[in-house]
Amino acid sequence: MNDLKEIKKRILEGNKIEFLLEKMECEKIKFHGNRYEAQLPRKFNSDNSRSVQVYLNESLSCRIRSRGVSGGMDIFGLVSYIVFDVYNDEGWNENLYQSKKWICLTLGYTDLLHNKDLVIREDPLKWLKEVRKKRKNQLEIIENEIIDDSILDSFVMVPHINYINEGIEYRTQMYFQIGYDTFMKRIIWPIHNQFGDIISIKGRTVDPDYKEKGIFKFVYYIRFNKSIEWYNWHRALYYILEKREIIIFEGDKSCWFATQWGYPNCVAIGGDDISTHQVKMIQDLGLDIKIIIAMDKDKSVNDIKKQGKKFGASRLVYAMWDNYGLLSEEMKESPTDKGKEAFEQLYKDATKYRIR
Repeated sequence: MNDLKEIKKRILEGNKIEFLLEKMECEKIKFHGNRYEAQLPRKFNSDNSRSVQVYLNESLSCRIRSRGVSGGMDIFGLVSYIVFDVYNDEGWNENLYQSKKWICLTLGYTDLLHNKDLVIREDPLKWLKEVRKKRKNQLEIIENEIIDDSILDSFVMVPHINYINEGIEYRTQMYFQIGYDTFMKRIIWPIHNQFGDIISIKGRTVDPDYKEKGIFKFVYYIRFNKSIEWYNWHRALYYILEKREIIIFEGDKSCWFATQWGYPNCVAIGGDDISTHQVKMIQDLGLDIKIIIAMDKDKSVNDIKKQGKKFGASRLVYAMWDNYGLLSEEMKESPTDKGKEAFEQLYKDATKYRIR
């Protein structure tokens, strides 16, 4: 079993985890402190971007959060689960050699395999799998289910003091329909589709010790497909078309501040990865729409370029880049977190940073 330890050692020292996750067709791969996180491949029909977790320890311990898989799984078990569709620890043990072989062939660790294993046979159905994959990507988008506006009657629909203290004015909270869930102890607001229909409710805990207690800071009360929606699109569309410009934030709260300060032509991803459908919604508005990508401070130049290039070389795409050190990277601050003056400085300088 020493070769298994050697494989793990090489993976760690060679920083090959991200590469392996890509080869397993995982999506939205990100480094997060002591681990890599990713979304399961499309065949699992999971939209959890943090489902797969690979920890940077000697064992290369792994978890699949959305499937409740944790104890006992390592990188070989993860390969068995994702590549070979083996879903229990007994099966992982039986499939261990196949997982080892797959990793070694993928990473070029051929010295750890027998000669007979080095013959790579072409998959005779490879062409068919590619056709099926392309067809799956072209499937018709199913719209999110519409929820009656009366769902808001379940909450106390008045502005919350916590957001008042953060600088979000009373009228701004009323405009964005911010309320309070007395049962769940969460500030809430509705999520709409592009036509203004409610499709979910988002809640933020007011418990200051939520991290220590293991409470999620944000939750969606009703599951929906975020990849086909922009937060605030139905409110912002008129202003986007009028100004021929759109500002793209990560979080909803940035839209509240920007609107309050006179920049209502803004939307939020609800995450940090712009989907193909979201890109098309903006592209359909015309070639002359100026696109300003305003990501949080923790994003690198390459992270922002990756998002900007999705719109194509012919578009006017700019980055709201903090070249002054106004924002905290450690706190992952958004361009609106330091107030109106700082935001307007970043907005003014955005045209200096075109993404080509």
